[in-house]
Amino acid sequence: ELSQIGGKFDRPHLIESLLEPSRQIVEGFRSTTLRTQSGQVITGVIKSRSSTQISIVDSSGKPMEITIAEVEEEKVNDISMMPAGLAGSLSKDDFTDLIAYLESLRSGPVKMGAGVSGPIKLPEGFSVRTVATGMTGAVSLDVAPDGRVFICEQTGALRVVRDDKLLPTPFVTLPVNDEWERGLIGVTLHPDFAQQPYVYVCYVAKEPFPHHVVSRFLADGDVAKPQSEQVLLKGDDQRTLGGKVPAGHQGGALHFGPDGCLYIAIGEQTAELPSQKLDTFQGKLLRIHPDGSLPRDNPFFGRSTGKYRAIWAYGLRNPFTFAFDKKSGDLLINDVGGIMEEINRGKAGANYGWPVSQHGPTDDPRFTGPIHTYPQASISGGDFVPSGSAWPLPYAGRYLFADFVHGWIHSIDPRTADALTANQAATFAEGLRRPVDMRFAPGGNLYVLLRNAWVIDGKFEGGTSSLLSIQFEN
Repeated sequence: ELSQIGGKFDRPHLIESLLEPSRQIVEGFRSTTLRTQSGQVITGVIKSRSSTQISIVDSSGKPMEITIAEVEEEKVNDISMMPAGLAGSLSKDDFTDLIAYLESLRSGPVKMGAGVSGPIKLPEGFSVRTVATGMTGAVSLDVAPDGRVFICEQTGALRVVRDDKLLPTPFVTLPVNDEWERGLIGVTLHPDFAQQPYVYVCYVAKEPFPHHVVSRFLADGDVAKPQSEQVLLKGDDQRTLGGKVPAGHQGGALHFGPDGCLYIAIGEQTAELPSQKLDTFQGKLLRIHPDGSLPRDNPFFGRSTGKYRAIWAYGLRNPFTFAFDKKSGDLLINDVGGIMEEINRGKAGANYGWPVSQHGPTDDPRFTGPIHTYPQASISGGDFVPSGSAWPLPYAGRYLFADFVHGWIHSIDPRTADALTANQAATFAEGLRRPVDMRFAPGGNLYVLLRNAWVIDGKFEGGTSSLLSIQFEN
């Protein structure tokens, strides 16, 4: 399926994928070889898996259903199903035209052949403007009550935008491991930031081994007070947990709930099985007090030990973002999928099923199913339209969510979205180039963060991220 490939990959990655298909294999496209008890060998991409059956599609596109009881051996491959040498039969002009065409394959208005998004489409009465540019690997943001925007650069710097200007001095720069999806990946502010000016971050530390760290810093104006870092929670040694791409699926979002507790989302680093275990943070939503202490009413406080008593919900794949409705207290979690993208309603003690239950609807009573799904792409930022904002009344309380690959923002009404329906999402914006996060400001405008590359690798380019503002014109 290549109809949205230009939304996820830029030109250098598309070129590499044609010249060296096996150098980087994206999750969801990695092949698996199954050997059955009868000696049959089947190689393809697994599209779904239940407790009894595996659905796999071979290189010719033929779907097959294999009973798990028949499978004698299962092996994940490091060789792409796309054969090498395809570019050898193309002239330079043909190759250039092919790359330009692949770049153009994305949602929304596109200038054909150039691979750049056309005008951003918004509903009548809304407008968009560029606030700041030149950031490197921007991945998440939060907005202070005074309007300042705090932005995580994956490479370790927490930047500040004040009065529509990107300040040259970072709030703080952290020693991160920024391989692939690791780095400085989450930021939020204390709910009473004016009186308690704490800035909370989630990052993957470099030493002594790659592991998540949740810290808070005391703000001194636009920079962190020196030596003010207080480490609240340390994650697990990622070297011990496996994964097809261990530096992937890092999660990292963190926000305060209406109960005054800090919630943190951690991905399963493509290792899958840790999501179902209560002795690791991977694949979980965590909950701690603002000072790092653990709430005794956490649902697994009596079953887990030590720091793992912070676990609040589990069975997640890559909960890249989530958001609370400040009025109702509702929590929605955006879980990036290998088969389907999911929005899940946050519930204490919930098990969302991954990897036992693949993404999508489930009738398994052990698991909490999603309230909204759509085919695999890359769900990213999300936030609730605040009640009382300047936006038109029909938007009040709706949940907006973006997709990195499609470049759109859709919305659902979480008050009526307890059952999956085919058409419950409405389009709000189209033509955004790779949105990763978004957050409403106190004044009602919606900040949207864009970046160029989806991971940090050898072809990563700095200075290509930007911040947009969408507002309703009365």
